[in-house]
Amino acid sequence: MLFNSLAYLIFLPTAWVAFWAVPVRRRLDVMLVSSYVFYASWSVPYAAMIFGLVVVNYVFGLILARAAQRRPLLAAFIAFDVAVLGIFKYFDFFLTSAAGAANALFSADLQPHLLALVLPLGISFFTFEFIHYLVDIYRGDVPVHSFTKFHVFAAFFPTQIAGPIKRFQQFVPSLATLGSFDADLAKEGLWLIGRGLVKKVLLGDRLAPWVNDGVRAAADGAIGTNDAWITMLAFALQVYFDFSGYTDIARGSAALFGFRIPINFDMPYLATSLADFWRRWHISLSSWLRDYIYFPLGGSRRPMAIVMLNLLITFVVAGLWHGAAWHYAAFGAMWGIGLGLQHFLRSRIALPASRALSVGGWLFTMVFYLASLAFFRCPDFDAAGVMLRAMAGQGIGAGTLSVRGSLFVIGTAAALMLTWLTSRRAWSVRVPLPRLSPIAWGAAASTVIVIASLAAPAGSEAFFYFQF
Repeated sequence: MLFNSLAYLIFLPTAWVAFWAVPVRRRLDVMLVSSYVFYASWSVPYAAMIFGLVVVNYVFGLILARAAQRRPLLAAFIAFDVAVLGIFKYFDFFLTSAAGAANALFSADLQPHLLALVLPLGISFFTFEFIHYLVDIYRGDVPVHSFTKFHVFAAFFPTQIAGPIKRFQQFVPSLATLGSFDADLAKEGLWLIGRGLVKKVLLGDRLAPWVNDGVRAAADGAIGTNDAWITMLAFALQVYFDFSGYTDIARGSAALFGFRIPINFDMPYLATSLADFWRRWHISLSSWLRDYIYFPLGGSRRPMAIVMLNLLITFVVAGLWHGAAWHYAAFGAMWGIGLGLQHFLRSRIALPASRALSVGGWLFTMVFYLASLAFFRCPDFDAAGVMLRAMAGQGIGAGTLSVRGSLFVIGTAAALMLTWLTSRRAWSVRVPLPRLSPIAWGAAASTVIVIASLAAPAGSEAFFYFQF
């Protein structure tokens, strides 16, 4: 069931009415049933697997909270969650990689037997949430709550598939406010849903064909320099509109039920440094990586060489989190090296703040980001190499993108940047939202969903981050 589908148009208001119609003590039960209906619409067996993982991790939390020797237990419990993720997402990848290395080194002909499992939707996201919960119980930052509260946190359907990655201590306060309907929060939720659908369907999906054409040309071995830059710019816009659109719909859907989910994007393409970019992009993931990988490795409090290694490890993990392929690892490694060098230079060179430096930092960050996307979007290293060589001025072949497509991509980028700049400098004119009844707001949101669903290009309906 996709957020931009007619099925969701039926499901969401049905769940909303049922949630607010029942007594307060039953609302979490309605949310749980709704969440499993939502996930089971894709796969009943994997919905059952989620339930099993929720039970297991809740028991893990109980044991951690009461045990005397907790560090070995924490390591074992995290290993269990990582192993489940690894079996579904990484087992075939590492087995194939090991067999390929052995075949190349020893002239062998190993043909490993692969599991070929279908990747459960959202497994990377809810695995990270389980790990956060266990680590924070170990640290004493999270007390053990009832199973129902933890269950709702883990199975919560608005964020179940592609985040944002929630923190239990931020989620629990919303559970105390479910006794009364917050009309203002619901209106904000409807606004977020409408905005997310516009981003996804009317912008992200419209950019996808040009991205696919450009990547296909690079995979075939030839793409022009201008086309390479336009393709990566189009993908940067596509992945932003698609993923931030999903996040808006997720946050808006949660708000309808009285839950507040933190933002996941903060005008990332205005970042003036590599570090600033990750403070603005996929905030829930970057903050998770910081708190549960980078800081435990020692963070920035170690010798410079160790700090740079910590950054490299953290971002290689970030790359592989996105997909079981070496080109994702290369994407992460590129960012880890870049951030490490930035940290090194900043520790050696003190530069005064200036507008020119900010503009230069922004330009470098955007060029670096677009170049890194070649590893992220292209299917393999060969295609990424073709794309990067073209971006470096060694493009070959006739243009694969139309003038209309190029103008659409550049115009969309310019409009987005102008919108962000005017918003940041408070130049925008605030238009007050009309005072409508919840029914009228619901009808307006339903109209947006229907129009967006009908306008969606065939074959590009799935949200990009569902594959992770």
